[in-house]
Amino acid sequence: TLAGNRLNTELRDVGNAVQVITPQLLRDIGATSNESLLQYTTGTEVGSIQGNFAGLGDGAQLNENDSFKSPNSNTRVRGLAAADNARDYFLTDIPWDGYNIDRIALQRGPNSIMFGQGSPAGLINASTQGAAFRNSGEIDVRFGSYGSNRASLNLNRELVDDELAVRVALLHDDEKFKQKPAFDEDQRLYGAVRWEPGFLKRGRARTIFKANYEHGEIDSNRPRTLPPYDFITPWFLSGT
Repeated sequence: TLAGNRLNTELRDVGNAVQVITPQLLRDIGATSNESLLQYTTGTEVGSIQGNFAGLGDGAQLNENDSFKSPNSNTRVRGLAAADNARDYFLTDIPWDGYNIDRIALQRGPNSIMFGQGSPAGLINASTQGAAFRNSGEIDVRFGSYGSNRASLNLNRELVDDELAVRVALLHDDEKFKQKPAFDEDQRLYGAVRWEPGFLKRGRARTIFKANYEHGEIDSNRPRTLPPYDFITPWFLSGT
């Protein structure tokens, strides 16, 4: 793993609580975002229709407003606070989606070696897929309750043997909910290039150029999951 110290290190030798979620596990549980993944990971809570956060009896609560402007941050790790979200180890507010993700590294607790003053809860890093020197393709189509549907395409091609490769991924996700007129529409385009010039290879030394680009648009009116709070009655009962 690179999570923990940014070196290629065995997980057993990393002095942090790191949980790595592979693409196979993401497919097995059908997870495509923090909302659908953090139900299954260790010491994590997430607030949403599909979430596992209750907060009963201890006065703790998630900020539901975050689920509208940034659903990716509506989380709680180790019972403390929301984890920082990163993409390829750079902090970001962009919600990740599984259509172009290679793996998720969930680090519980702070790690000042890697990220300086970060969240005490930890960090959730999404590693995007790069272009690889092989030909592969995948089409994924899903149908869900209330008319939800999702389709994605992931295509990788090796243009020049062991030198040039490209990857293209497309996503259309239209999620519906029991509450009307709640909806969440997500459309994205992702591309990646990898170039290893043959004339720059010297023995085991090589030069690698990588680039990726993503464009997306999210239009949503997400449902509320928490009942309204009553702050007026206690104010009157206190004699004020």
